[in-house]
Amino acid sequence: MHEYIVIRDAIKTLGASVVEEHLHPESFGSAYCIFEGSDGLRFRLVWDGKEGYGFLQSLKQNNTWQDAGPFVSGVSNPLSPKFVALLAVAETFVRGHAAI
Repeated sequence: MHEYIVIRDAIKTLGASVVEEHLHPESFGSAYCIFEGSDGLRFRLVWDGKEGYGFLQSLKQNNTWQDAGPFVSGVSNPLSPKFVALLAVAETFVRGHAAI
């Protein structure tokens, strides 16, 4: 769950507000956190504790979640290319732009 917390906290430093968070230590440390960006755009970080990876999803107009950005694991180095790419996607959500 340490890696999830590292990613979550990095996204919070971008200016995202935490709307909801669910931690499931009984499910291999799985978790997710829903954020809100500056214009109300919601997105979430999903952490699969069993497999040890995380990814972002954006909330679409039809209330479904769509994967966005790279899947990351081993984020003990926040300068790794995938971690940097994940934060770049999160920043587009925080600023209210659609992710690429």
